[in-house]
Amino acid sequence: MVAIASWLLPGAGYWLLGQRGRALAVGIPILALFVLGLLIAGVRVLEVPGYDASGQRIMISAYEEGNRQAAGSRWVMLAAPFSEIRNKPWSVPQVLTGPVSILAGAWSVYEATPDTDGQNESRAPRSHSRINEIGSLYLSVAGLLNLMAIIDAAHRAAR
Repeated sequence: MVAIASWLLPGAGYWLLGQRGRALAVGIPILALFVLGLLIAGVRVLEVPGYDASGQRIMISAYEEGNRQAAGSRWVMLAAPFSEIRNKPWSVPQVLTGPVSILAGAWSVYEATPDTDGQNESRAPRSHSRINEIGSLYLSVAGLLNLMAIIDAAHRAAR
């Protein structure tokens, strides 16, 4: 229960254990680091597995066994999720920040889709080069810090 609470809201596991100061000392910096990563590089720094740069689902062709004819297409996260996650490995530590990362990922996909005014440009530009790396690093470090907090809170709860 403590581990799940810690994932849902960084520091919440310590809060459930009655360690209010530790909860605030851990939760606020993790969330601040995540927000700073978004502020530095923009929300499009989050590259969500299963979606391309224009916010569309990545579809792959499915073939019938023994037949080279395409039987349709399937979303890559249903057909080959590990392959897609391997292409975007930084998404794993980022999602460890909890639902805030999932919501930011949904926001990133929304901002990547073309605007409805007929142009093919996305709503928000992607960050490039060093800015993208720094923002992605901030988001990943926030997730890894939260992982350490989850493990520590669960260990304290077990004792």
